[in-house]
Amino acid sequence: MTDRLSPCVAASASRATAFTPRPLVAAIALLCASTANAETLQMDTLQIEDDRLNATAVIDSEEIALHQAHDLKDVFRDTPSVTVGGTTASSEMIYVRGLEDTNLNISVDGASQNGYLFHHSSSFNIEPELLKRAEVQAGPGAADNGPNALGGSIKFVTKDAQDLLEPGETFGGMVKGSTESAADAVKGTLSVYGEVAPNAGLLFSTSARNSDDYRTGGGDEEEGTGGHQRSYFGKFSLLDQGAHSLRISAEHNEDSGIYCTRPNMECQPFNNVKVDTELSRDTYTANYDYEPGSRLVDVHTNVFHTKTELDRTTVSTGAELNADVESYGGDLNNTFRFGPEDMNNRLTLGSDYVYDESSTGSFDEKARNLALYAQHRMTLGAVDLSFGARVDDYKTEYANGETLDDTDVSPNASLNWRVGGGVELFTGYSTAVRGNKGREAILADDGVGVGETLTVEPGLEAETSRSTEVGARWKGNDLLTQRDRAGLEVTYFDTHFDNYITDETLGSETTIYNMEGIVTSKGVEARATYGIGGWDMTLGYLTMDLEDNQGETVVDDMGLGNQTGDRWSLDNRYTFVDPQMTIGWTVTAYERLTDLPDDQSERAGYATHDVYASWVPRDMQDLTLTAGIYNLFDKEYTDQNTYFLEPNDRRGITTGAITSPGRDVRLSVAYRF
Repeated sequence: MTDRLSPCVAASASRATAFTPRPLVAAIALLCASTANAETLQMDTLQIEDDRLNATAVIDSEEIALHQAHDLKDVFRDTPSVTVGGTTASSEMIYVRGLEDTNLNISVDGASQNGYLFHHSSSFNIEPELLKRAEVQAGPGAADNGPNALGGSIKFVTKDAQDLLEPGETFGGMVKGSTESAADAVKGTLSVYGEVAPNAGLLFSTSARNSDDYRTGGGDEEEGTGGHQRSYFGKFSLLDQGAHSLRISAEHNEDSGIYCTRPNMECQPFNNVKVDTELSRDTYTANYDYEPGSRLVDVHTNVFHTKTELDRTTVSTGAELNADVESYGGDLNNTFRFGPEDMNNRLTLGSDYVYDESSTGSFDEKARNLALYAQHRMTLGAVDLSFGARVDDYKTEYANGETLDDTDVSPNASLNWRVGGGVELFTGYSTAVRGNKGREAILADDGVGVGETLTVEPGLEAETSRSTEVGARWKGNDLLTQRDRAGLEVTYFDTHFDNYITDETLGSETTIYNMEGIVTSKGVEARATYGIGGWDMTLGYLTMDLEDNQGETVVDDMGLGNQTGDRWSLDNRYTFVDPQMTIGWTVTAYERLTDLPDDQSERAGYATHDVYASWVPRDMQDLTLTAGIYNLFDKEYTDQNTYFLEPNDRRGITTGAITSPGRDVRLSVAYRF
């Protein structure tokens, strides 16, 4: 894509959630009609994978800017299969169809982020301003999707200098400032970029955000939520230099503040005390593509190194606790094209490798995975077929020297049939394995200290998943008028999670073992769209059942996932051509969650309303104004994706859960030069 998009063009492309239309939409949208969206960039819109095992939603930078995202919860605000727990960047946990991020393959420019630092603290610490797009694949997919994708994958892709340069420009920059009322937050971003040689670009970007403890619905302050985020990013991009393309990037992110020990939980004086926290992540990547024009040569390779560090000092006692996770690896593959053109045969052969080391300084645990994979995609008339397999050779070395070491094969197959009349049917089955799984880094020494014992259960097996998906979609035009457009998609999914590896400490003895039985995540996703002229509406729905090996609902289960009530959301937006403006209204709602184990309290249902607008003045095309009001009616609620503390007299725990931010007025100004 070479044309610069207006801030209004891609606005409706990646909508994925919904609620119920209200007649109030026009009036609410007009509240913000005088202000508007963030920087206008060249971005991709919603995409669907060729093999159609799973839809891949692509959230582009236009969408991220429109919602003035300052954390991952904002990035995935409108993606139904993805929910984010925690109320601040320091406490984020990502869930895909209820399965938490430790069961996903998460990467930044191909760099694995699979380390398990501390369950209650974010391991990703990603600056939304840097993102070109975020690609979401729910459920294990194709063999070339990467290792450890038990519940799916999320791939973050950062911007290139070429994405930001205007046609004919060789140098440019952007300065952006924003405010958020709920946390009295201010944020500034400065980016400079240019062409240093034909097809070669350099991008440097830095951002800083400072915030206080945010105010909840009703006006109370939620302690332990204020902090400071810093981001530094540099990238060299040589694109389409003959048959060659090369991208090299370096990124450093920091998050510091006086948070609670478990920042996704309510602060409590005995169970969850305040700690001076410093969380940092360094990521280095190199990606190379070679496409000489031959049907038999299409090479992609990448190498990466990532290190995430957590340093904590208890405010009341001065006690220190530190941990880090370091990962490196890479991927090399080639796609062969052969046979008749109408069959579009594509065979991808490749190998990937990842190595993780978790450490507390005194003890560490190591894990690696080496894989060979093959994935064949083809078209037979109205049918798209995809099938392949991975061979994963893995090893985990625990802190006491015992190991989990084996090799497994993971096949997959999928089909997409274009029936006609805009109707498509799709189905697929895939498997995944993870045997390179260390414990959370901050507990790497658990069971190996003086007087302690760490035992690995004989016959310990790798975790595996089996995913089945079946669904239908329809797209049509000129239904009610000659100018309208509509779509409908319904997907049933069923994922089985076997051999979950966990540990249990009794006294001084810690045992690592496979949980008996199967964890299941099954449910239905549905999405309906309708548009006419500049108006677009997306209505979405997600219902799922996440059950453990006893058939009980999984709620706040560390390492597994979290059940929520049925999720609904609606996005309405209108895009004007002149003036260049987008206005919109979003409702997100969760139904009451009542099907819970006896020792768990019911989770209240709730709905929040957001309004937003973007505007590029006609005579000032380099200026973008954005405004939004999030949680418009100042609803006091607890996000169902966030941990709920149950009472425990012995541990000094009282009932409670962290309350989400109240009404949040966000304003931003971006100027390109």
